[in-house]
Amino acid sequence: MKVNDNYLKEQLSHVYWLNGGCCAGKTTMTKKFVEELGFQTLGDDVLKYRPFTSSVEYPALQYPHPELDWSKWFNRPNDEHCKWLFQIVEEMMEFFVIDLLKMSSDTPIVIDLGIMPERILPFIPKERMVCLYTSDEEIERLYFYREDHKMILDVINLTDNPAQTIKNGNKSMAKFSRDIRNACVKNGIKTIERTTSLSKEEQFKLVREYFGL
Repeated sequence: MKVNDNYLKEQLSHVYWLNGGCCAGKTTMTKKFVEELGFQTLGDDVLKYRPFTSSVEYPALQYPHPELDWSKWFNRPNDEHCKWLFQIVEEMMEFFVIDLLKMSSDTPIVIDLGIMPERILPFIPKERMVCLYTSDEEIERLYFYREDHKMILDVINLTDNPAQTIKNGNKSMAKFSRDIRNACVKNGIKTIERTTSLSKEEQFKLVREYFGL
């Protein structure tokens, strides 16, 4: 199914998109939009969509699953891992957009989802999108040790060499983040770097000011 982009642009004119890679503050900013400004949001629950997919039409959405060899899965080449990360988001968008259309249009929505901007620029203009990013060092320091990633770390600790697995995984996530940021810069989308000296309040102010809120 293909939904007309002009129709989506009209129907989703109340949606603001926090794009970018991991550990850049997207989730934190989303929480502040919800708690302080009363925005709605929509989580990227892959497991919600998986039962409605097949391995032929939606191959990326079938992974990961419990039967995998976790050592091989997490230690794949970085290019291969990033390709899967981008593909799973693209496959999910068909369902995600439908869920967005079902939400109330009376209250603005903020979305926290890293995706190549070309996939959503036809219906989410750059004026309502901002790319948040951070350094490779911050990704290495934080990514696998976040509370919401505890289940991932638990699985990694079962692999043959957890330290090497984490190192390889960090390289994949750093590449994923750089690829999104580079694509956003190429498309003229506003970028904001999260640094250790930038407070949550300061970052939130920068995002709000860009959106004119």
